[in-house]
Amino acid sequence: MRVHVTLVLLLCMAGCASTPPDRSYYLLRYVVPSGDVVTPTQGAVGLARVTVAGYLAQPGIVVETAPNEVRSAHDHLWVEPLSEGLTLYLRAAIEAALGRTVQVRVGEALAAGPSVRVFIEELHGTMTGDARIVARFQVSSGAGAVPRDVHFARSVPLPRAGYAALVEAERALLDQLAIAIAQEMP
Repeated sequence: MRVHVTLVLLLCMAGCASTPPDRSYYLLRYVVPSGDVVTPTQGAVGLARVTVAGYLAQPGIVVETAPNEVRSAHDHLWVEPLSEGLTLYLRAAIEAALGRTVQVRVGEALAAGPSVRVFIEELHGTMTGDARIVARFQVSSGAGAVPRDVHFARSVPLPRAGYAALVEAERALLDQLAIAIAQEMP
């Protein structure tokens, strides 16, 4: 019995002495492609703060492990709330795709001119090595106009294994979303 107790104590001490894995933090920011100069023209377009599905409103990067089953990473985290990072990313990406100034707006200011609202239903990796996005966005030409609802769903393969590659693939999907939004803008 003493041998078992000693062994358990040694295992506990070894566990405490080991170093925890390093955490990696990821930032969503749009990077203008090399050589491109974004010079927005014309009137501004309003962008409401991007909203995300509840399972995405936490710091861990999400991977779908089975149909309708997801896991959030403990050591691979967004550096800021995902809705904030997505708003900043899409503002810059839509601006680049549209060639017009895009401003983050709320309430009455959003309704004043052309605007877009974005809801991200899914944004995660899959066990098959893909990144997936499902989003809905509403485009409006201004106050009193009936907004047009658009559904957007895409998947892209990861360029390599790992969370950094997943974030890279998610950025590529967000670029595609920004282009789709720009094409729908009045």
